[in-house]
Amino acid sequence: MDKPLRGKNIALLNGLSSGGEKSAVHCAALELGARVAEVMFTEPAGSASSNDDLRTLARMLGRLYDAIDCGTMPSDAVLRIEREAGVPVYQGLGTDDHPARALADLMALCEHRPQTMSRASMLFLGDPRTLRGRAFLSAAREIGFEVQMASPFQAASNDAPFVVDATNAALWSLTTPSGPVNPAGLSANHRLVMQAVLLDTIADS
Repeated sequence: MDKPLRGKNIALLNGLSSGGEKSAVHCAALELGARVAEVMFTEPAGSASSNDDLRTLARMLGRLYDAIDCGTMPSDAVLRIEREAGVPVYQGLGTDDHPARALADLMALCEHRPQTMSRASMLFLGDPRTLRGRAFLSAAREIGFEVQMASPFQAASNDAPFVVDATNAALWSLTTPSGPVNPAGLSANHRLVMQAVLLDTIADS
């Protein structure tokens, strides 16, 4: 496999997943040939000196690495790091709340959408107000899906060809006209989307 990010260095702030395993974004970057460092980081308290510490850290990371993923850090801290680092900065590229995850879910549905189907009906179960839910539903409507909201009790009586069950926020399940989408396929799509983001933002930096 080609390694287009060979020689590039990526820092993941608090990047280890629970149990100490490599995170999804770590594995995606390694496949592209990048060197990945897990940087343990605790955000300093909100004083003037702590802001200086964060600024110093961001500049140091920007000199050492070609990109930085801030994991689940608060948005204001991510923005401060982005302003000072001078390299691409991501806010939890591998997390479920990042738009990359919603795009990966949508890719799976489109792969099973008949070409003759100009507009497809989709049933969405779960909370549409989560970050992942909002990103997914906005993109789904943008490309022509007609979205219906329903409870799990209403789903059995609905004949929508596509069903997205987000009642378990950590484990969505997708069903298409050809049957349930394999979770392994969803993970593969997620990896491809993350890699596309990394390539687009790092490869020529």
